[in-house]
Amino acid sequence: MTVTAFRLHSTWMRLISLLLAAVSSLSQASLASPGAPPSLDDPTVFSDPQPLVVKRLDELVRQLGDSAEQIRKDPKVAYRISDELMAPHIDFPRVARLIIGKYWRDASETQRQQLIKEIESLLTRSYVTAMVSYVDQIVEQQKGTKYHPSRYQTGDKKSSVRATIPLEGGQSADVQYQLYYRGEWKIYDIRIEGISLAITYRTSMGDKIKKAGLDGLIEQLAEGNRKGEVELPESIAPEEPVENTNIKVIQPAAAK
Repeated sequence: MTVTAFRLHSTWMRLISLLLAAVSSLSQASLASPGAPPSLDDPTVFSDPQPLVVKRLDELVRQLGDSAEQIRKDPKVAYRISDELMAPHIDFPRVARLIIGKYWRDASETQRQQLIKEIESLLTRSYVTAMVSYVDQIVEQQKGTKYHPSRYQTGDKKSSVRATIPLEGGQSADVQYQLYYRGEWKIYDIRIEGISLAITYRTSMGDKIKKAGLDGLIEQLAEGNRKGEVELPESIAPEEPVENTNIKVIQPAAAK
């Protein structure tokens, strides 16, 4: 399916709310055993993650809505939300491996740890920047998400939560949250209409590695993080400047 620029922009914008909500659900709820009501305390139980993501989504986005005015006045509120609800429940080592791609196997352990650290810092700041920019639209467009039946089977260590989300003009877009279980469920990628967030960043990082090598990329990431730079897919880059950020736009890349 061809994805128009309009659909991509709206979908990535919605992605920020869904990402926060899905990750928050993992931090606040357990994965219940079949036939039992879910607990909201233990995120390590090994079972289908979809019921919890679905159950908690609306409540968590309402919390974001409750904080909208505070976020507009003080972006640090968004960072606190990220630190508490988002960062601990994304598998940043796995995300880094996906982004670096074929170059990961050539990286030393020191380089790998540096890449994980710098990529986590870049992505967290980028997500928060998008959230601050689109908080009103995120809350406004929350209604109408439809979830597809779970394909999870007992014992699966990988799972995806699939949803169709409504966009303006009667359009819609398909979203998949990719999760992996290792002691607890963590998100490692999100695909929208087949476009992978990790692969989108891989294209940008790969170009830098070709020009400057792994050490050169690490230096560029570290310098950008010191300067507070933000790197966002073109479809969610804010149209208006965001205070105290230097936004670089990257082109979406088709998932492979």
